[in-house]
Amino acid sequence: MRTIKYILPIALCVFATSLLLSQDIETYKLQLPEIILEKGGPIYVSPLADSTKEEIKSSLSTTFQKEMVQGLNADGLAFNQKLPSFNPWMRTNLYSTTENKDEATYVISGDYMFATNQVKSYTEQSSAESSDSIPFVYYEFQEKSTANVTGRVIITDTETNSEIANIPFSKFLSDEDKKIMQQASAKDPHNFIAALSDDFVKTFRYRFSAVKSTYKYEFPKIKPEDKDLKKEFRQYKRDLKDLADAGKLKELYNIYLEIQQKEDSPEVNECIGMCYEIVGNYTQAKTYYDNSDSQTSKNRIVEQINIQKRLLDFGFTINEPEI
Repeated sequence: MRTIKYILPIALCVFATSLLLSQDIETYKLQLPEIILEKGGPIYVSPLADSTKEEIKSSLSTTFQKEMVQGLNADGLAFNQKLPSFNPWMRTNLYSTTENKDEATYVISGDYMFATNQVKSYTEQSSAESSDSIPFVYYEFQEKSTANVTGRVIITDTETNSEIANIPFSKFLSDEDKKIMQQASAKDPHNFIAALSDDFVKTFRYRFSAVKSTYKYEFPKIKPEDKDLKKEFRQYKRDLKDLADAGKLKELYNIYLEIQQKEDSPEVNECIGMCYEIVGNYTQAKTYYDNSDSQTSKNRIVEQINIQKRLLDFGFTINEPEI
């Protein structure tokens, strides 16, 4: 029992130390949108057609056109703008835009309709706390206002004049109020128009752009088989941890190369492959992953190579950098 008492704290200490010395770098992977326009740009964005039957002031038609053009041209879109970016050719604007509809490969258009409603009503209520009490009558006033927008965004191939996508949109907002013996007061339904317009635009603004998605590269632990190297590798672990925390990828890469010269392993090949993947050299990354045991990294680099090929098909120049 005494032996277990002393072994347990030591085991916990070793486990905690191993966690502290693990190294990872959080950066970006490129994520393509769900809808890919195979022929690329240029794209013309048309103002939306307004099918609203009542008189409502809204700038959704032209705001959509302006915001969509800016969204399509936006580079560097990321879920988290604070992360370091090591890949120089990664981009999020896949297509160019044009103000000339006749030269466009695709046209983005659509329509929308607002509808509002406001209902005021009251009900007569009666109450008696007991059979001895005198019943009394009171009025409960209700007011409810609603507003909704329905619409769609259409992508048309100008060469074939066929629809590539027809994406519906619908949003509903409401407010209601109830009061006893006084008039209820709900918001005017026209107050919801600006919010509904914003939601419509936000839903589509970056819908056809790529985005830099957050990804944490967790480097595998390297455990040398040579007993003489185990003590030396303890210092490597500390150095690797410090460099990863500081985002010093080149120095991290150089240490992995140094380790590989002393004892090669599938784990060190995966670590070197990760360094190449992070900077955007997928050719070299795949070579090292092929010499690793990580199916996860092998699958990931195939996915990233396919994305890279897609950018090349769009006519972008990609130079894979050395570290």
